[in-house]
Amino acid sequence: MENKQGEPEALTLAKQALENIDQERFPKRYQLQEELIKQMELAFNYKIRAEKAEKKVKKTSVPLEGTPKKPEEEETPKFSNYSLKDIRALSGVHDEDVERVEKFAKTENISIGEALENDDLKAILRNRDEQRKTAAAVNTGGGKRGTAKITGEELLDEAVEGKFPESDEGWDKIAEARLKKREENR
Repeated sequence: MENKQGEPEALTLAKQALENIDQERFPKRYQLQEELIKQMELAFNYKIRAEKAEKKVKKTSVPLEGTPKKPEEEETPKFSNYSLKDIRALSGVHDEDVERVEKFAKTENISIGEALENDDLKAILRNRDEQRKTAAAVNTGGGKRGTAKITGEELLDEAVEGKFPESDEGWDKIAEARLKKREENR
């Protein structure tokens, strides 16, 4: 329960109890009651602060760091600010460049269609397109590369160095390599 001032009833009762304690006769008890009241007020203040912070977070609806964002929200551009002409003009622009075109049009105070006809923006877009093509050409390397088969002798050498195989097949190869080595030494 809370009283008219908004503080909990327990805090009000603790303050009333403090008034009833004779400070001269019971100084320790009076001091303990004061400390209790301070702690209760502090806890109450923390509660109020937490409630205010929660309300503020709910109003701003900012997602927490740990919550994953929906990929559709990030990738899908919102066309509410675009006219039909702007949407048609942007149809030939790469997805990564749409924001750049929009920013250019806003800074130049021209429409998106006019911005796409601007020589400076054309040069920027050509440069970005060339960078994408270069990056794609660099990334066309082969997929997985096959692993070389390790011979029993190599496994034996590694075992001598303290690196032991994890599979039974590796141990079998080591045993075969040891036997083969003994036969060669005879």
